[in-house]
Amino acid sequence: MRAPLNDGDREALDGLRGLAALIVVASHASNLGLHLIPGWSLSGIGKSGVYLFFVLSAFLLTQQWLSATREQVHSVRYGIGYLIRRFARIYPLYLAILLTGWALGPKGLGVPMDGAAVWTHLTLREGRDVYWSIPVEFLFYLCIPPLALVLRYVTGPMGWLVTGGVLIGAATVIFPADASPLNSINLGYYLPIFFAGSLAAWWQVRSSSKPPALAVTAHRISFADVGAVLVLLLSVPSVLALAGLNGSLELLHREFLLWGVAWAILLTGVVRGWLPLWRHVLRLRGLRACGHWCFGIYLLHMPSLLLMNKLGVSGTVGGWLGLALALLLAAVAHRLIEQPFIRWGARAVRS
Repeated sequence: MRAPLNDGDREALDGLRGLAALIVVASHASNLGLHLIPGWSLSGIGKSGVYLFFVLSAFLLTQQWLSATREQVHSVRYGIGYLIRRFARIYPLYLAILLTGWALGPKGLGVPMDGAAVWTHLTLREGRDVYWSIPVEFLFYLCIPPLALVLRYVTGPMGWLVTGGVLIGAATVIFPADASPLNSINLGYYLPIFFAGSLAAWWQVRSSSKPPALAVTAHRISFADVGAVLVLLLSVPSVLALAGLNGSLELLHREFLLWGVAWAILLTGVVRGWLPLWRHVLRLRGLRACGHWCFGIYLLHMPSLLLMNKLGVSGTVGGWLGLALALLLAAVAHRLIEQPFIRWGARAVRS
């Protein structure tokens, strides 16, 4: 088994998480006419950012379970510690945002919220507007321990391929993507995305630490870096429309397996060194900071953008000011709410 992720890997993945948050903000800003890039609409790409969050969560948490010792995996204490850490990471800030939205009513922080809605959101039975992804992701947290236990007994590439095929195939048959409502809180529809992240974690932990020959060829690596950018550009509806193709904003929103595989490949390429330019950019301090604040950015970007509209600050200026406000609020929320509870969760596990 490979050693856990090194510092460079973690920094790059922090940056990738920050990129996911910025993708969501850019999409929603364009939806409000606040284009971050003048004259270029990025509407419709927000779902891809959320799907990147799903892949990253599945990868990182599955990797932790696969790297744990046999004694830890079969320990009730280890499982309880895992749940405490997940709770401390999500619920304090989520609760604060829900209560703030209720107090500000009737539309709160851009999402209608009352006491009953606060309770249904906290119990993961509802996810209005941008909150739809939170019950989906948290419910998959509960699936990771048994899934990782199964993956620990998978050996060899063929076993990995068969296991992945069974998991993704079953999820696709039981929860067909074309039947999924947009912004559904039903975890089943998104399982192919999460499974792709978990399978990438197995590959990271079980495969050889020596990169394949392709990874050490600088000429080919440069093509891989550029190729990844081009593929992502082709997922932007406005780019597809410019090329005379179907530019529907919802075109790729239900392509769960496609996004899961694509993001898992990119994530693996960054960690394994196949995409050195991506790795370098993702390790930049600004993107890593966005990665640390990503949950706050996700929860607070819409009220920040809506405030710009209400104040009459339009266009690119409004978009960038909305983004700056979201980053500021997220940084404060991280410092005052997230960090203390994350430390509390770590102490509770050690005690």
